[in-house]
Amino acid sequence: MTDFIGYAAGLMLALCFLPQVIKSWRTKQVDDVSMGMLLLSLGSASLYEIYAWQLGLTPVVIMNAVFGVLIMIEISLKLIYGRSKANS
Repeated sequence: MTDFIGYAAGLMLALCFLPQVIKSWRTKQVDDVSMGMLLLSLGSASLYEIYAWQLGLTPVVIMNAVFGVLIMIEISLKLIYGRSKANS
């Protein structure tokens, strides 16, 4: 039951970020997405990943990795679409 709660919490965290990634990808608009927030989120996810790995918290490691990937995708979209708008 404890692992289930960990997976559920991680899934909910990842799902919170998923709509922003989808919206940025579809609209190619990232002006309202804060790079500072993305970098802090990535830093937080990275530290939680290390913490969970050291404690052997497999659900947290797996679900936080998913969250980290979503953050990296959003950062990539911010860099790609932010530059293309600046160049036009």
